[in-house]
Amino acid sequence: MSGSEQDLSTVVTLFKGLADPTRLRMVAAMVERPRCGQDLAAEVGIAPATVSHHLKVLEKAGLLVETRQLPYVFYRVDLDALQRAMKAVTTPKRLGELASGAAVDDDTRHVLRAFFDGPRLRALPVQRRKKEIVLEEVLRRIPRRKEYAEHELNTFIEVVFDDYCTVRREWIMGQYMIRENHVYRLAERGRAVVA
Repeated sequence: MSGSEQDLSTVVTLFKGLADPTRLRMVAAMVERPRCGQDLAAEVGIAPATVSHHLKVLEKAGLLVETRQLPYVFYRVDLDALQRAMKAVTTPKRLGELASGAAVDDDTRHVLRAFFDGPRLRALPVQRRKKEIVLEEVLRRIPRRKEYAEHELNTFIEVVFDDYCTVRREWIMGQYMIRENHVYRLAERGRAVVA
């Protein structure tokens, strides 16, 4: 796993750990001072077994520091880990680097950097493989729908690239989409791209 993929995995796991109202209440309680499981159960109003489950998720996310004071284990929030995760996503450039590094190789990343200026596509490449990389990236950036009216698809594409007619035509020719009566649907190739 590359450094960028590792960074992304760490950040995603951390934010998943926080993506629950009960865990957020537990984190808030542990920011004030270290807490044991019984304290958390009483403060948050949940069963001790539920506290244990949530503590495991938070621990996996790298958000907890344990201190043993027999017979108890006290937990506090690792504020440094939280700050590192926030720093990792605080600039659009850094967020883009993380996102584009998730599932693409260096050649693909190079093509995307060459043809995209942030959220906007500068131009469609002429070379077939580069064009496919760019067309697939634009396809990933439009909202998921079962079908698209032509005017709706134009609007979605225009957010990324002004020449929506060319992109639509290329998606049809490249078998990413099919068109019937001005309604567009993802073809098998298109569905594989966005899966």
